[in-house]
Amino acid sequence: MKRLVIAMLTATTVVLHAQPVKPWGDTPADSVRCWENLNIAGSYYQNKTYEQAYDSWYQLYTMCPQASKNTFIIAPKIIEAKIKSAIDADEKKALVAILIEQYDKRLEYFFEADKEGIVLSDKAADYLKYNSDSTEKAYQLFKKAFNVAGKDMYPNHMNGYFISTVRMFNEKKIEIDEMLEAYNFITDALDYNIIRYNKEIAAAEELLENDNCDAKCEKQLSRNQRIVDGYSKVQGNIEKMLAPVLSCDKLDLVYTQEKFDANKEDVRWLYTASKMLAKKRVDDDGNETDCTDNPLYFNISEALYALEPSAQAARNLAIIALKNKDYKVAAKYYEEASNLEEDSRVKAQDMIKGAYCYQQLGNLSQAKSYVLQAAKLRKNWGDPYIMLAAIYADAAGSCGSNAVEKNAVYWVGIDKLNYAISVDPDCAKRANQLIAAYKKAVPDKSTAFALGYKEGDKVPVECWINETAVVKFY
Repeated sequence: MKRLVIAMLTATTVVLHAQPVKPWGDTPADSVRCWENLNIAGSYYQNKTYEQAYDSWYQLYTMCPQASKNTFIIAPKIIEAKIKSAIDADEKKALVAILIEQYDKRLEYFFEADKEGIVLSDKAADYLKYNSDSTEKAYQLFKKAFNVAGKDMYPNHMNGYFISTVRMFNEKKIEIDEMLEAYNFITDALDYNIIRYNKEIAAAEELLENDNCDAKCEKQLSRNQRIVDGYSKVQGNIEKMLAPVLSCDKLDLVYTQEKFDANKEDVRWLYTASKMLAKKRVDDDGNETDCTDNPLYFNISEALYALEPSAQAARNLAIIALKNKDYKVAAKYYEEASNLEEDSRVKAQDMIKGAYCYQQLGNLSQAKSYVLQAAKLRKNWGDPYIMLAAIYADAAGSCGSNAVEKNAVYWVGIDKLNYAISVDPDCAKRANQLIAAYKKAVPDKSTAFALGYKEGDKVPVECWINETAVVKFY
């Protein structure tokens, strides 16, 4: 922050000598006061005593707003601190007006094309924050900001944009199609950023595994992980907001035969329709479900695949085949989807689905291969290890020469389930249910003793599994 003050002083000196007097006030005395207020406000800002900076900042803002861009860089935190401490409602309202106005003034006096979208997004976000009763204005501000910033919008901006969109729909000020369009734009932008930063994370993690990631690399890796977490959190928030608004019954009214006939060659419409119908949601009983029972889902999916065999199009056909228990066809399309998908998280989900299909087909070694690929694609995700434990359990009795060796897969499975919990605590409930079941299935003590095994012994589990189990009795 000291650099900010130094930058302010440097900028001030240059402007005082190189610029006409007007940007620094109408008189030399004004210039001195502006210079003093800039440094006083900057000093308070540096010390994070934002409210104390307000009076000096306001004099600077009203007397000589063109003097320094730093006037606007420090403005939001200073004004918000003042808003927070204000007791009088009229004072708060006036301060909010200044907060919103200063964004326009920044663009007027210090326009930067690469910063315009973010400035407009900040303005929209603050308007939504302090004017919750004026949904339409906030929505229009976000639309304008998104038109400029697009995929460069920050996570909190995208979240605010969708909040205002849902409110507009709930207030019956926009139709469902307009809300879906906004949803599409925002989720595409979220996906773009998550894919982009995940690629950088994967590259850095590879360097880290090979001891080639220096301090700068590790710092960038940590930063990118925080960024992805931010975008992923917003993605989750948006899905939660959308679920109660777009029930399957409502989507049935949107995706009708008439709409399909009119849009069956429109890739964008087909993509959105299939995505919305296949989107996972939680029902009243807490079970995960979707809207793929819509009678048009098959037609939409086939039309999209014919026009553009993308990851989403292949995934749609895989979902249909899986519902019909045609595991061979489902596995084929999940493989195609995973090959075409850029988002490593979604690719990993496709691999898990493909693994399930091969598990149902009895090809357990191929199922294991898919699971391991999914685990590599998505770190700190418990699902692959839960699936791997289930695949191993299916192999009970097929590997080994005696009762202990043939059922040692349950010990290995319990290890995988415990590991799943260690990397992903959210999966603990499912994992613990399987652990309880597998503990009952491990070889009993008397049988093990009779075959020469005692607790702590290692038992090789061969065939395609190639793991080592440790004898443990429960």
